[in-house]
Amino acid sequence: MKEDNFSVQVKKSDGILTVDFSGQLTINYIQKIKEVVSEKIDFAQDISVSIDNPDNLDITFLQLLQSLKTTAELNKKELSVSSTLPNELESLVSNAGFSDLLNSNPVNN
Repeated sequence: MKEDNFSVQVKKSDGILTVDFSGQLTINYIQKIKEVVSEKIDFAQDISVSIDNPDNLDITFLQLLQSLKTTAELNKKELSVSSTLPNELESLVSNAGFSDLLNSNPVNN
């Protein structure tokens, strides 16, 4: 789903659900992001999440990712997260204690 400020793309293939997040991944849009995620993600298969150079993200989005991971584990499914973040967002993730959640590749800006 593409909103004006964020995008959540969900694709199913080869037994894996791929979810791509981009744009403004912040508290201002987290309710809408959560609604899209709730509608489109089932936990019947493994999930691969990609966060590719978002405009912004905050703790609420990281908490949503943590919740997805916990729910996947409860359903005995794997959830992997990869991200490419600008340095300032990489620092936010690290300082908030979520570095182990993201396999991040910093982008030098």
